[in-house]
Amino acid sequence: MIDPWSAPLAYLRQAVENGGQVMCDTELLSAIREGNEWILTTNQGEIRASTVINCAGVWGDKVESILLGTSRFTIKPRKGQFVVFDKVASSLLNTILLPVPNERTKGVVLVRTIFGNLLVGPTAEEQDDRLHAAVEKPMLEQLIAKAVSLIPALSGVPVTAVYAGLRPATERKEYRIYHDADVGYLAAGGIRSTGLTASLGLAAHLFDLYSTQPSTTLTPLFDPVANAVPNLAEHLPRDWQMPGSHEMVCHCERVTRREIDAALNGPVPARDLGGLKRRTRVCMGRCQGFYCSSRVAELSREKWGESLIVGDVNE
Repeated sequence: MIDPWSAPLAYLRQAVENGGQVMCDTELLSAIREGNEWILTTNQGEIRASTVINCAGVWGDKVESILLGTSRFTIKPRKGQFVVFDKVASSLLNTILLPVPNERTKGVVLVRTIFGNLLVGPTAEEQDDRLHAAVEKPMLEQLIAKAVSLIPALSGVPVTAVYAGLRPATERKEYRIYHDADVGYLAAGGIRSTGLTASLGLAAHLFDLYSTQPSTTLTPLFDPVANAVPNLAEHLPRDWQMPGSHEMVCHCERVTRREIDAALNGPVPARDLGGLKRRTRVCMGRCQGFYCSSRVAELSREKWGESLIVGDVNE
C-alpha cells in the first residue's frame, strides 16, 4: 500500500531541489518548432526548449495537437468515485479484495489505506467534462452496497468521506508512448490508474528514449538531493509523536501545526486547501474539518495574507 499523493509530490520536490522549476497555472496556447528548438507560448510568457515531454493527463491529446498539429490518441475522461469508511473498518480486512479484471476496467477494489481507513472504488464512468468529477449519491450507495456484500460487518460503519477523480482513458487500453526524435517530442498519454505503480518504470523508459536523441547532452548531478517527504502512514511514527510537536491542529488525523507550517513553506508549498490536505491530512478525518478548519484558516492567512478556507467567516 502507498499514499497516492505523497509519491508524485516527492518526485516534484526532488526535481525542484535539484534545480527544476515549477510553473503553476500555466496554459499552453501555441507552439512552433524552429530548428532544434521549441518556442512555447503560454499565458505566463514564452518558454524555449529543445525537447518537450507531454504528460498532461486528461489534456494530453490537446497538448499533442498544439505541438504536432494532430493527435494520435483521444482522451475520454473516465470518472472514478470512491467511498472512504471510518478507521474502525480497517480491522475488518487484512488483504486486498479485487475482482477479476475485464477489458475495460480492473473493477471495484476494497482495500485498507495507509491512513487507517477502508476504501472502496473506483467506478468507471466515461464523460466529456475534463475539469469536474462530481460524486453522485446513487453510485456511492452502490459502492457501499458492494462493500457490505463482501464484508457484511461494514453494514452501519460510518462513511468518513467520498470523492471522485478523472482518469485519462483513451480509445485503447494500453499506454500511449510516442517519441518523435526529429522534433524533440515525447508523449506519455493514456496513463490511467496503474500509472502510479508504473511511474518509475515509465520515467526510466522516457529517459532512455530522450537519451537517444542526437542533440541530447547529459551531465549527471554530482550529488543529487533526495529528501524524503513527511510520513503520513499509520504504521510508522508520525510528527505528533516526535519531541517538540506542540500544537495539535487536527485531532481526527493527528496533524500538528509543525506539519502545516512545513507544508505551507516547503520547496513545493501548498497553494490551496486541497494541496494542504494532501500534504498533511488536515481536515480529512471523521469531522471533515468541522473542528480544525478555523485554525487552518488562521495559519494560512498568516502565511499568504488570505485564508485557504473558502468562505472563511473572518475574511
